[in-house]
Amino acid sequence: MTTAPPSQALAGQQKETWQAYLDATRLLLDEVDRRLNQDAGISLADFGVLARLADADEWGVRMSELADSTVSSRSRMSHAVDRLETLGLVERKACPTDRRGSYASLTEAGRMKLVEAQPGHADTVLRHLFNKLSTEEVDGLLGSMTAIKTSLQQLPSVSAPSGQLDSTPLI
Repeated sequence: MTTAPPSQALAGQQKETWQAYLDATRLLLDEVDRRLNQDAGISLADFGVLARLADADEWGVRMSELADSTVSSRSRMSHAVDRLETLGLVERKACPTDRRGSYASLTEAGRMKLVEAQPGHADTVLRHLFNKLSTEEVDGLLGSMTAIKTSLQQLPSVSAPSGQLDSTPLI
C-alpha cells in the first residue's frame, strides 16, 4: 500500500536549498566542534557557554538568562554548567536576592580555556564560512537568519521558558 505525497512538499530549488542548508550546517558545526576538541579539549556547546559568560559582569549570568541566551532548556543548561563546574571552568554563585536563583561565572581556568580555544574557533569559522562568501552574501545571510530566528522565537513553543529549544550555542 502506497501513500500519496503530501500536498505541501518541498520541490525543486526549495528542496535543494533545504538539503544544502542542512548538510552545510551539520558539516560546519562538526568541523568547529572537532577543532575545539583538538585545540582545547572542549565541545562547541562548552565554548558557547564559556563565551557567553566571558561577557558578563563579576556576578556572571543568571542561569535562566544563560539558558535563554543560548536557546537551551534550563535543564540542559544546568547539566552543562554542572559539567563545566566539575572541570573547574565555571562556578555557581547563589543569588543574594532570590534563594531559587543562581549565577554562573567563569573561573580563571575558564577564561584561560576560552583564550586557548578562540583562535581555532575563529580560524575554522572564517575559513569555512566567511571566506567563502562576499560581503553582500554575508549581509544577506545575516538578514535571512535574523528573520528566521525572529519568526521562530515568536512561536509559543519557543518563546515560553518551558518550551525552549535544546540546541548547541554557536558562538
